[in-house]
Amino acid sequence: MNQYILAATLIATVNVILLLGLIYLYALILLKTRASYTTGLLIFSIMLLVQNAVTVYGYAELSNFIAAGFYPYLVGVAICECVGLLALLRVTV
Repeated sequence: MNQYILAATLIATVNVILLLGLIYLYALILLKTRASYTTGLLIFSIMLLVQNAVTVYGYAELSNFIAAGFYPYLVGVAICECVGLLALLRVTV
């Protein structure tokens, strides 16, 4: 496995872990407040979790079908998403 695709897979796995934490926090907040905004955040986090889980699977199983020129961009996208999730987690906690 290429270094870039391995890095993208690891970062996407970190994103899955961050999303699980956000989902847990949003579920706790939703149980206390019943706010529609929190419901939206929970649904968004669940959909993003599904997307990242599929991404991890795709990188692990289908990396041979992805052109090597795309690898650095995939890492960049994963890093940007990770930074965004960390910021979201920071303001949530």
